[in-house]
Amino acid sequence: MRRIYLNLLLLASLTGCAGNDLIVQRQSSLEGRLEQVMKAQNIAKSEIAAVSAQMQELKEQSAKQAASEKELLARYEELQSKMKIISNRLALVESAAKQSSTIELVNQAGIPEGREESVQAAYMKAFGLFSANSYSGAVEAFNSFISAYPESEYAANARYWLGECYFSLGRYTEAIDSFTRVLEMNPLPKRAADAMFRIGTAWYRLDNPSKGSAALRLLIEKYPGSEAAGLADKQLEKK
Repeated sequence: MRRIYLNLLLLASLTGCAGNDLIVQRQSSLEGRLEQVMKAQNIAKSEIAAVSAQMQELKEQSAKQAASEKELLARYEELQSKMKIISNRLALVESAAKQSSTIELVNQAGIPEGREESVQAAYMKAFGLFSANSYSGAVEAFNSFISAYPESEYAANARYWLGECYFSLGRYTEAIDSFTRVLEMNPLPKRAADAMFRIGTAWYRLDNPSKGSAALRLLIEKYPGSEAAGLADKQLEKK
C-alpha cells in the first residue's frame, strides 16, 4: 500500500511539471507571434506613410510645374493602387493580431471570469507601444502591468521588455536592474541569455568594462551555444 501511495505522488508531480512546461511553450509561442505581427504592422504603416508622402509630393509638383496632365494622372493612379494593396495587407495583419491575442489556458481553475482577458489586453498594450518604438509610453505600461499582475505568467517577459525600453532610452542603470530581476524569475534559457547580454552591454555603456566583461563571460559559461553567447564572444574580442 505504501509503495502504491508513493507511485501516485510521483505521477502527480510529473503531471504538474508537464503542465508547467506546456504553459511556458504556449506563452513563448504567443509572444513570438505577437512580435511578428507587430513588426508586420510597423512595416505596412511605414510603407503607407512613404506612399502618402509621394502622393503629397506629386500634388505639389502638379501645382508648381507645367507637366503633362496625362502623365501625372497615370502616376497618381499607380500610387493609389499601391496604397490600396498596402492597406489591404495591413487589414489582414491587424486581423491576425486579433486572432493572436487569444491564449488557450492549460489550467483555468481559480481564474476569475474576465481576468485573463484583462491580463492579455494590458500586456499587448505595453508590447504594442514597445514595438512602435514608443519607449517612454511602454515603460509606463509595463510598470503598470507588473504592478497590477505581479504573479502573471507574463511578468518575467514584461520585466524583460521593460529592460529593453530602459536600454533604448539610455537609462542603463535601470536596464541592468530590470534584466537582473528577469534572471531571478527563472525565465526561459533564451530570455535569460539575452538578459545577461544586455546587462554586460549596459555596463560597458556605463564605462564599467570590468563588470561588462564579467557579465558576458558568465553568459558564455552558462549558455555556450546561444546566439547571445556568440554576440558576447564577438564583443569581448573587440575589448
